[in-house]
Amino acid sequence: MECTHCGSSKYIKNGVYKCSQRYRCKECNRYFSDKVRKFTYADKERFLEMYLNNVGIRKAAELLGCSPPLLVRWVRQFAVNLRRDLSKVADDLSKVEDDLPSNSLPEVIEMDDIYTRVKKGLACPGMGCLFTAAR
Repeated sequence: MECTHCGSSKYIKNGVYKCSQRYRCKECNRYFSDKVRKFTYADKERFLEMYLNNVGIRKAAELLGCSPPLLVRWVRQFAVNLRRDLSKVADDLSKVEDDLPSNSLPEVIEMDDIYTRVKKGLACPGMGCLFTAAR
């Protein structure tokens, strides 16, 4: 058996929960059990890819063989994890920016064309430009 988080084979027993032996990994200090997961991380990645490609929750649940509320829970977990990871990246980036001299950062201007339909019956869409300046 290996740690489900890091794949290490260095672990110790750490109690029992609902007739399932619990273990603590000595490498990553995370807990796991000997209970076999019904859905693997690969299944979750497959669902995330389907979700990002606009496959509906019900259709994805049918394809994976699970319930739609479970997939909604997975989406919420993905969102929490993504928010946490992005905040870490932003903190690391701000530390790097603080170390650089202020004149070494170039001025960047991004331009983006936005096409919007003004009225349902009109043949030509309206057009606008969005300008953002970053330091």
